[in-house]
Amino acid sequence: MREVEFGTTGFYPAFDGVKRAQLSESLGFDIQGFSENHSRATDCFGEMRDAARGTESIKLACGPVNFVTRHPGVIAAGIIPIQILSKGRAICNVATGDSAVAAAGKQRQRIADMERDMIILRTYLTNGVVEYENGKTSRLEWADDLTWDPLPIQMVASGPKAIALAARRADRICLGIGTNPDRVAWALDIINREIAEHGRDREKMRIGLFAPVAITDDRASGRAVIRTRVSAWAHMQSGTGTDLSQQPEILRKVTTALRNNYDYSFHRPDAPAENPNSAVCDEEFGDWMGIGGPVSYVIDRMSDLVDMGVDFFMTSLPVAEREPYCGEIMPALRQLRK
Repeated sequence: MREVEFGTTGFYPAFDGVKRAQLSESLGFDIQGFSENHSRATDCFGEMRDAARGTESIKLACGPVNFVTRHPGVIAAGIIPIQILSKGRAICNVATGDSAVAAAGKQRQRIADMERDMIILRTYLTNGVVEYENGKTSRLEWADDLTWDPLPIQMVASGPKAIALAARRADRICLGIGTNPDRVAWALDIINREIAEHGRDREKMRIGLFAPVAITDDRASGRAVIRTRVSAWAHMQSGTGTDLSQQPEILRKVTTALRNNYDYSFHRPDAPAENPNSAVCDEEFGDWMGIGGPVSYVIDRMSDLVDMGVDFFMTSLPVAEREPYCGEIMPALRQLRK
C-alpha cells in the first residue's frame, strides 16, 4: 500500500536550504521543496546540495523548475549530483512555469513543447544520448563514471492538458487545483483515463496536491484565514491556454479576474494577507478551494482526499501551524494507509 507523504515548500533566504531541510526533517515531513524564482530565491540546486549533505531521510524536490528558463540538460546536470549526494532522495519537479517564467519576462511553456522537453530530460536523467532535430546529439559526459538511483520526475499540473501530460510522462503528479473533492475527482478522472490509455501502472505512480490549509480554533476563523491563501492556486488555473468556460462557476469567477490581473509582487511568503490578489477571493471561494478550521475538521477533509487516492500533500504553513499539522494531522492521516 502506498504510504501517505507530507511535504513543505516555499521561497527561502540565501544559504538557508540545509537549515530549513533539517528542521522539516525533525518535524516529520517527508519532502522538502525548494521553490524556483530567481527574483525571490537563490538557485534551488545549490541549496539542495547543502541540504543533501546535512540531512538523512527527507526527500528533496526542486522547484518546480521549468524548461523556459532552464534547458532539460541543465536541469539534469543540477539534480543528478543531488541524487548521488542524498543517496536517492531527490525529486526532479517540473512545470510549465509561473512566477519564475514571469520574472524572466516570458510566458508559460506550451504543452507540446513541454512534452518534448520531458522526454529529453528523462533521457538525460537515465544517462542516455539525446538526439536533436538538427541531427546533433548530446549526453552528460561528466557522468560516465557515476551511478545513481532512478530519479523520479514529478510534474506540477493545474489544467486538463497539463494533467494529461503528467499522467503520460511523470512518475509523480502534484496537482495545483486546491482541495475541493469534486475538482480533485475531475483531475483524477483525467489521470486514470490517460494511465489506462498508455498502459501505465498506477501503483508505481504517486499523485498529490498542493493543499491550501489553515489550522485555526474554529470553522469561522478557518474560513476567514483560508480566503487569503488560495489566490495563487486559483491563478495557476487561469493560464491563457485553459478554457475557463469549462471550469465550475465558483472557480471561473476568480480565474477570469486573475488571468490578466494577478500581481506577482504579492507572490512571496511575506506578502500581506490582504492584497489585490486575495481581494478577488471571498470566503465562499476560499472554503471551496482550501481547507480551513480546527485540527479535527482538517483531518476529516484531508482523510476524504486520501480515500479518493491522494498520496501526498504539499503545504506552506506559517510556523505556528506546523506543530498541530505535524503533531496531530500528519499522524492521523498516515494511519489511513497502514
